[in-house]
Amino acid sequence: MKAGEVNVMLKILDEKELKTDDEIEELYKDCKYLYIIDSYDKLVEHNGYLYCVSTSDDSFDQLIDEREKLRLMGKLCVLGGSYNNGSAAGVQYEYKEQ
Repeated sequence: MKAGEVNVMLKILDEKELKTDDEIEELYKDCKYLYIIDSYDKLVEHNGYLYCVSTSDDSFDQLIDEREKLRLMGKLCVLGGSYNNGSAAGVQYEYKEQ
């Protein structure tokens, strides 16, 4: 990528079809995703309407921005998935400098 170019790694999908966590993770391996649920009661069902997918940790901040926009609109959101770029199996974390 050349200096000054922006590589968009956040895909806004805004799907209207209900999908499970497993279905989303199968379609978008090594990605984080955001989906919308109808109510907090539905949280235990592990499914929702896929809103966007972040394909790289470079777009994590954009993903969080989208989550905040949706929350301000009164939408209930779930953040899931993993970039699978931790230093050991099962070790995942996010660090955001203040």
